[in-house]
Amino acid sequence: MSEPQSVPSVRTFAREDPDPADPAFVANLQQATNLANENCDRAMALAHKLTAQLREAQNRINQLEIEADGLVDRLRAEAVAAVAKLQADADARVDRTRREADERVARSEAEAENRVSRAQDEIVQAKQRADRAKAEANALIERIKAEADERVARAEAEARDRGARLEAELTQAKQAADRVKAEAEARIEGIKIEADARVARAGAEADERLGHARAEIEGQVSRLEADLAQAELRSDRAEQWLVLIRRQIEGHLMPTFAAIHDQLTPPRAD
Repeated sequence: MSEPQSVPSVRTFAREDPDPADPAFVANLQQATNLANENCDRAMALAHKLTAQLREAQNRINQLEIEADGLVDRLRAEAVAAVAKLQADADARVDRTRREADERVARSEAEAENRVSRAQDEIVQAKQRADRAKAEANALIERIKAEADERVARAEAEARDRGARLEAELTQAKQAADRVKAEAEARIEGIKIEADARVARAGAEADERLGHARAEIEGQVSRLEADLAQAELRSDRAEQWLVLIRRQIEGHLMPTFAAIHDQLTPPRAD
């Protein structure tokens, strides 16, 4: 861009007091006028050019502001989508953990119920065996009593048939009958004791099996409760982790967005 040419000062002509009719004075005055007009034209052209550049810069600034706002919105949307995805993944993991824990509890409960049912069936079978043993013992006792009564009756009959002359034999027969009866009573008592012992053993075995089953069931329930507590602790940790991530994202991204917006936004002229 050419510098505006200097115009001869009017005061110079005034100091020299030139002659207005002097051709040189008229030529200098005309030259000064032409130079002034050219400088004015160049100043106007420069003003128009600077105005166009200013308008173009303002349009560029407006476009950059729009792009910055769109970038901030897009980054905010991406951050929100990322947090939502993390939240959804954590919720799905917690739901899956709870569902697996519920399934394990249900399976353990079903197994425990099956074991209890089997133990109850074994107890019923043991009671049935004890009842059968008791019935067999009672039948044997009745049979022994019947045999003893029959033998006593035969001995008494033989003694009565022999009469008085066989009184000694009758005495011996009575003694034999007493011995047989004593032996029968002893055998009956032994059978009763054995039957009671078998019933007691069967009941003790049934109680021991039921106690083992109950202890095992309680242990499984305790382990399941511990697993469920661990799953809930993991769920709480996942939720705390999500809150921490969300706070970190808000703490790091939001000041960055504000700084970008401040950098792209031109200062307002007072």
